[in-house]
Amino acid sequence: MAEYIETHGTDDTANLIAYAQALVQKYGEGSAELACQMYDATAEASGVSLPPAEPAAPADYRETAGMVRDTQQSPLRLQGGVSRLVKRVAADTTLKNALRDEAEWAWVPHGDTCPFCITLASRGWELASAKALKGDHAQHIHEHCNCEYAIRFDSSTTVAGYDPDKYLEQYEKADGDINAMRREHYARHKDGINAQKRAAYQLRQKNRGKKVFVTDVAIDKVPKIKFKGINDETAGLVQKVHKELLRFAKEQNDSNEVACLLNLKNGNRTEFIKGDQTSIDILSSAECYHWLRAMPEKSVMLLHNHPGQSYFSDRDIIVFLENESIEAMSIVTNQGKIWTIQKNDSYTFEKAKEAFKKSITTSNGSYSDAVDEFLKNGYNYGVERS
Repeated sequence: MAEYIETHGTDDTANLIAYAQALVQKYGEGSAELACQMYDATAEASGVSLPPAEPAAPADYRETAGMVRDTQQSPLRLQGGVSRLVKRVAADTTLKNALRDEAEWAWVPHGDTCPFCITLASRGWELASAKALKGDHAQHIHEHCNCEYAIRFDSSTTVAGYDPDKYLEQYEKADGDINAMRREHYARHKDGINAQKRAAYQLRQKNRGKKVFVTDVAIDKVPKIKFKGINDETAGLVQKVHKELLRFAKEQNDSNEVACLLNLKNGNRTEFIKGDQTSIDILSSAECYHWLRAMPEKSVMLLHNHPGQSYFSDRDIIVFLENESIEAMSIVTNQGKIWTIQKNDSYTFEKAKEAFKKSITTSNGSYSDAVDEFLKNGYNYGVERS
């Protein structure tokens, strides 16, 4: 998955889903087969005669597509999502055969184990139960997890190094408060965690920072988007302006950033203004400056392109929040994909401003994480995204 992202980026959703599904299918089947072999070998070593283990099915296209759309803005999370779905097939195989044969299982930690997995491991060996399944799948598999289910067919068997009493002691020391365990875990590992966040941010910037030159194909595939409060006619106008903007970038600005303001009430727009590959100053245009200061509250849409296929930047969010005349903002990438954010009827500037400040503080220097966190929780202060 990493090689695909390095070569193609993450902007083409359809191809990204297709490639991820191919990986999940191929390596998921291999994962299930290895789990069957391990299950059968364990039964044989225990002197138990059982039917051959049956492999579980990999995730289907719909589930893979959902995972991709949820993680598309974070290459490391996307890679982790593919790995999780592959690993889950092995866990499903182990669990479903253990249920069939009434075996016992345990959740065995490996590596730097998270508090959630420590809690599960503290339960020790248990008779196989459908409670471990959710939606017909093993529910304990998360991204970047190295833990696994172990099975046994008699109580004299165990796994070397597995010590449920030690894990139970950790759980009880935190008075059963998994959040307290998480805080303690973060305090011990914060340098490594923050380094991973910085690496993820750098990877996103590397993949997104490569300018893609606008093509006629990209312009033709710009979709009609609708958001709350606009009718089909206005949606068609927004689509038209997005296409004109990309055409202007292609022919008059070397595919670099271009922006304009659109009056959502009467359909008028400003002239296009030019930026460079990574930035644009909307206030550098006297016309745009006047519009932003003189137009009624929530009457204007700011449209611009991102040549490097990136998502909303921290500067985008600041401009969006600080100008009360702006109702909506859009990014049209140089490949024709569109993202939008909008202030709805419950929008409150002070709450939104404080929330964004908090997101920056808690993101440990990752502005892209701050933006993602702010927009994810936008319902609390009247900001919607699509």
